[in-house]
Amino acid sequence: MSSYPIQCFATGVIPQKLPTSLIHLKSLEFVGFGLCFGREVDLRSVLLLVTSSPNIETIRMEMENYPTEAVSQTTMNLVDHQDYSHVILGHLRVIEINNFSNMKTGMDFVKLILAKSPMLKKVWIHINERVDIHGRVNILEEMIQYPRASPKAEIKVY
Repeated sequence: MSSYPIQCFATGVIPQKLPTSLIHLKSLEFVGFGLCFGREVDLRSVLLLVTSSPNIETIRMEMENYPTEAVSQTTMNLVDHQDYSHVILGHLRVIEINNFSNMKTGMDFVKLILAKSPMLKKVWIHINERVDIHGRVNILEEMIQYPRASPKAEIKVY
């Protein structure tokens, strides 16, 4: 997916739910256009597309990172303040995120995916090379403590 669907949301209010579920969507790839969960429009758009796709099987993302101080407080708490009780990603098996950092919004996104995906098998997190060894260890330690809907979900951090 290119940045155009996400950019179309930037011109107005992003709905919390699409009028029609994307029932035929099996795979989402956000690669090569600078997706950043530090930008509220990016985070809201990805959450909208993922949570509106009940039959999604694979999600692949390539993140672009901005300094944490550039992230608004609203964006930092966005996942916490939304109601995702209705969301079940019953077909999601694989999620791969490249260029991941320990930004709270990214960690919250992974936490949501783990909690809502009972068939999840693989979580591959490729950490941004600028994250030091302590940051890498912290990411892994935090992620393995997140509640998981799938006891078979294997988390690999590279």
